[in-house]
Amino acid sequence: MSIPQSKFNLDSIGRSIFEQEYEKIVNWCIKRDEVNKLNALPKGRVANVFIVIEPVSRLIIRHEQETTDVTTIPTYVGAIVPAILNTKLQSGSMRRQLLTILHEWFERNKTIAGKELGITSYTCAMRPHLKQAREKQAPEEFEGYCGECPNCLIFGYAVQEGGGYNVKSRVEGDIYVGVVPQEQSIVSVTFNAVDDIAKTTYRPEATGEARTGALYEFRMIEVGTPFVGKLSLKDMTFAELLLTLVALARTTRIGGRKTHFGEIKIHIPAILFSKYEIGSGYEIANRILLRHSGKRVTIEETINEVVEYVSRFKDHGILVLDRELGDKLRSLGERELDTVVLQAWKDVLILKKSLDEFVGKK
Repeated sequence: MSIPQSKFNLDSIGRSIFEQEYEKIVNWCIKRDEVNKLNALPKGRVANVFIVIEPVSRLIIRHEQETTDVTTIPTYVGAIVPAILNTKLQSGSMRRQLLTILHEWFERNKTIAGKELGITSYTCAMRPHLKQAREKQAPEEFEGYCGECPNCLIFGYAVQEGGGYNVKSRVEGDIYVGVVPQEQSIVSVTFNAVDDIAKTTYRPEATGEARTGALYEFRMIEVGTPFVGKLSLKDMTFAELLLTLVALARTTRIGGRKTHFGEIKIHIPAILFSKYEIGSGYEIANRILLRHSGKRVTIEETINEVVEYVSRFKDHGILVLDRELGDKLRSLGERELDTVVLQAWKDVLILKKSLDEFVGKK
């Protein structure tokens, strides 16, 4: 199946998403048309993507496996608020979403992948590397990151022992800060430990109080607690930029026990295309806490604060303010996303070969 370029191309897709700012943005993005070792050098293109995370179910956000408490941080206005580390969003959720997009695309477009990209199989996966025995083992079908796809060249990867080079992530984040004090945003919930075989919450062999099932407690973030933060997307082509934003917008779960909890919606009300990193979610959160005196704020109020904050930097680059941007990215059709993925994959293959040339790898 071929993609009808007359109807679905990056130009039409870009205009539908960024509208009047499209021409400026596409000219601002990196151009990578041929293999050249100079492609490995930094270009000074930073897309500052400001986001609001809206929990639509309770969240379990912990920074250590052994604790059942919520990750919190202090603010300079005196309130202690819940926080989400960037690793939870970027590595734990967003990168998995991108891999899902790529695998789904490859399964439907194997012929195109072979013809346009020279790829006959695709097994890239987030898989922990196990310690290898000294004896040479037969290669496994799934060995982890492939090192040659949009997932690897956008989010980076580290090589195992035996040669090669590491690639740094071009997606950088900090921390996503809650804008409601912990007293109003964190709840304690008690659960029963159910016996998976007997489907009971007690031990039949015991008597008296010992017969009662085990109880455990989680501290959880309440539904509707807004979080603000920023991602920096660096030195990306227009197709890479779109693909990364789609993966971000379509990330729907975060934190622990995502089978039962952790559903979110990501809003992208502002992007500032600049020469350097500007702004932070921590600053925005402190402004909100100070203005609202620690009272509970809505998602809409939080978005308004983000827009007002980012508007201060309109002279520092190309500013896009669009409350519907996340919905636009989520609503891209299958054929439109096919076009984005194909071009982004071509772009990263050129980058990979350019990096090989830069480090002198034959």
